[in-house]
Amino acid sequence: MRTFTRLYALALSFLCAVTAWADVPFTPTTITSEGQFATDTQWYTLGIGASKLRISDNADAEVISLGGITTSQDENLWCFVGDETNGFKIYNKQAGPAKALAAPTTMSGSQGGTSYAILKEVEGLESGYTNLWDFKKAVLKSTGDSLSIQGGWFVNEHGHSSYILNNRDSKLAFWSGGYDEGSVITVAPVTMTYIVDLAEGNGSFTSTNPSGTYAATWSSTKTDPQLSLAAGVNNMSASGTNVCIASGSSKSSTYTLSAGINYVITGYSFKYKNASSTTNAVTITVGDQSYDVTNDEQTLTVTGLSEMTAKFILAGDNHAVLLTDFTVTIAVTPNAPDPNKYLLISTGLPNYRIPAIAKAYNGNLIAVADYRFTGSDIGYGRLDLHSRVSKDNGKTWGETVTVVKGSDYPDTSQLMNTGFGDPCIVADRESNRVLLMSCTGNVMFPSGTREKHQGIARFYSDDNGETWSEPTDIAESIYSQFDESKIGSAKSMFIGSGRIFQSSTVKVGQYYRLYCSVLFKDINNVNKNYVIYSDDFGGSWKVLGGVDVAPIPSGADEPKAEELPDGSILCSSRISGGRFYNIFHFTNSETAEGAWGTVATSNSSNKGVVAAGNSCNGEVMVLPVQRKADQKDMFLLLQSVPMGSGRANVGIYYKELETLADFDNAANLSKDWDGSYQVSEMGSAYSTMALQSDNTIAFLYEESTFGYDYTIVYENLSVETITGNLYEYKADVDRQAIVAAGMEAQIETVKNYIGTNVGNIQTSEGEAIDEAAKAYNENPTKANYEAFNNSYLTAKRVELSDEIKYRLRNSNRSEGTLYLVAGESKMTAATLDENDDNQLFTFAASETNPGQWYVYSESQKKYVGQSPAVENEYPLIATADYAYTVSSMLEGLSSLSCVNPTNGTYPAMHLAGDNTRIVPWSSTSAASLWYIEPTEIRTAIDNIDVLVEEGKPETYYDLSGRRVADPTKKGIYVTDRRRKVLVK
Repeated sequence: MRTFTRLYALALSFLCAVTAWADVPFTPTTITSEGQFATDTQWYTLGIGASKLRISDNADAEVISLGGITTSQDENLWCFVGDETNGFKIYNKQAGPAKALAAPTTMSGSQGGTSYAILKEVEGLESGYTNLWDFKKAVLKSTGDSLSIQGGWFVNEHGHSSYILNNRDSKLAFWSGGYDEGSVITVAPVTMTYIVDLAEGNGSFTSTNPSGTYAATWSSTKTDPQLSLAAGVNNMSASGTNVCIASGSSKSSTYTLSAGINYVITGYSFKYKNASSTTNAVTITVGDQSYDVTNDEQTLTVTGLSEMTAKFILAGDNHAVLLTDFTVTIAVTPNAPDPNKYLLISTGLPNYRIPAIAKAYNGNLIAVADYRFTGSDIGYGRLDLHSRVSKDNGKTWGETVTVVKGSDYPDTSQLMNTGFGDPCIVADRESNRVLLMSCTGNVMFPSGTREKHQGIARFYSDDNGETWSEPTDIAESIYSQFDESKIGSAKSMFIGSGRIFQSSTVKVGQYYRLYCSVLFKDINNVNKNYVIYSDDFGGSWKVLGGVDVAPIPSGADEPKAEELPDGSILCSSRISGGRFYNIFHFTNSETAEGAWGTVATSNSSNKGVVAAGNSCNGEVMVLPVQRKADQKDMFLLLQSVPMGSGRANVGIYYKELETLADFDNAANLSKDWDGSYQVSEMGSAYSTMALQSDNTIAFLYEESTFGYDYTIVYENLSVETITGNLYEYKADVDRQAIVAAGMEAQIETVKNYIGTNVGNIQTSEGEAIDEAAKAYNENPTKANYEAFNNSYLTAKRVELSDEIKYRLRNSNRSEGTLYLVAGESKMTAATLDENDDNQLFTFAASETNPGQWYVYSESQKKYVGQSPAVENEYPLIATADYAYTVSSMLEGLSSLSCVNPTNGTYPAMHLAGDNTRIVPWSSTSAASLWYIEPTEIRTAIDNIDVLVEEGKPETYYDLSGRRVADPTKKGIYVTDRRRKVLVK
């Protein structure tokens, strides 16, 4: 048997076993002959009414005022002396054994409304008062039915059954006219024991997968307090009435026990073993101690705790570990939650989610979050937006203010007002104006259509976040920009929550430019990200880079945007395990002209940002700093995510941006991050941040602090805290010096973009690029830097042609040596064979849809068919039924995505990990990228005799050059007049 004990002092010294009493909700104690409470006295807290308003010592006051947060400070602790026959005296720990709760035996006021119960001296109790009390279970007097408040009691004066304690105008008085919920008193022991299993009366899984086979959360049946065990992901299952846990696909899962607001975990214990005999390696870690899980039952016991949560980690091979005899001890916390840290507390519905924060021009910190009446996103019912403001750099915060109210019963003509959620915010750096935007309406993002979708609400404050305008829906002004895109209009759009950022380098007219990002669902249900910008502080918005180029073209989720030191724009998107990044380089920042680069993934594989076992929204931020070791000026890139496993342990990763080479493209930015700082040690999810007036960081995040969903928590963090004292904030870092330090490497990178593959820069453009590089080196200004960007971003590129054949080489598998091969009915991959015509493909342009292509194998006389279901192989078919878009990059890499795929999330041709199967996947995956290599082999179209006589009838040929008498079958045909014909 193994036992683990935490080595710090137990904060609560009054723990003892709870003895059950049949007819009262407490264990009576005694007063000793020395006039003291017995050493084994069990203490309790008392709450009254549905809100369980605190009952505490009145000290010298004439009444006991009800309310406030119940803690285990002495003023809130009560004990009971006596018996059911003679009545009980009720003592308060702070008042001591000399006083007991007493009240007049003659009622005054309306039904006892001005007869007050207070603590009075026991000895010499004045005439007309009593200090003896009876307890009855709280049921309706007439029928015996239970009230809506479960587990409560009516407390009346002994011998006066109708004189029942009640909340009268927030004072402890009486209601002598009967029984109601204002008289229900809840008696809660300061310490209590819970059993974690699925037996009736103990608990159940409350967050599961759709089939209910796996669970993320177990919750106790008892709700005052309600204990939870949360994994963040569905890593729990049932074994009879016992709970099994697993490490999950990430092979590490954090399990967090929480008893909610006003309570702490004081200890827990369980027996553990492999659920089925196995030799796989699994360990349970508590603190700095780890224990091997074996096929033999062992016991783990943790004592001496006094925290709101307690966690242990299961790591290793993913199989079930059986937990039995799982008990948890809970105590009332000795301290109230800090209202200047826990800004918006969730203990039930409505609950808080999705934080946003900004620093106003006058220094105000403005924190905003959803207030969710249904606990769910837009589309499920009413959501409000709540705000709190700090005027002293986060030391204290004002009262909670409602920015906007949703509607419980929306007028169908005003559906926008149903809910407002997922806020994003920015404050102008030169005025008192603040912009807040949010999703709005009654439509869920996944079910949106062009005709009926979520709105985009816009609010303004002109007093630094103190008050707000009425909302305006600006969705149509943004949606309509996509109506003329190549792929078609938007089905749904979702503004990324958190921080809208304001440029430090570009000012157009009155304001510095704003950028924010959106999640976008296209007509094929492909999720993409775009960045939008505004030069009039949110009055109007345009799409950065145009509507036809998405920085994250597939597999996208909630995004963020930020400005890099050279003025380029970073798009950061949540993915499982890390982030997607892409960078927009300006050719003219004043007119917002430029181009997006190539998407890159940041995760554990390249020492990047790691979100273990989760996909979650987080914030990205760039700060000017100085490295302390050598006083080197640079910028620091911050990215917050839950570090995992699952949605837990929110923290901040950081990366040095010392020269342009650290962020000249998304691949370099994504890799080799320098360190991280963990903020939370429990379940935690979305996060955001802003720079305060004192040059520290306001970090706002969701945390399961009090057991129910998430509380919005504020932390004030310095750069030194985040980086272990390696850097300090420095406001005046020279941006152009950072660019110049990496420009030589950037010029060489651009020269490597000159090549022959589709997407490469044509060789004829090299001279112009050299001239632009020379101009920058002679005069390294921002204008010349953008002119250099223009020289290669607008250079002529190698384009697809329908007149030659191509080989397609995968960029990722087997070190880039495998080529696409056409088989009889499907595609596969093999190493290069210049004599194998099955490795040659023709691209035939669609005449009706510019930018779309039919991919054809002349050797097999077949076309690439529809992108199939996930893990199914791409077919080859006889007719030109399915077109593809070819998205090519400067690196000479291209993705081929089906225009109407079976699964819109996975439209691209992808080489599977077995190196033989061509299957659908996202276009951003490395194995979905191909070098489209031109050959000198002409297509059969080129062999057609083009010398025709005037007026002679056209002759039709198929793509293999064979004459066709009657071209009625689906396909592409060419006439002897070089006219291409598409028959559908």
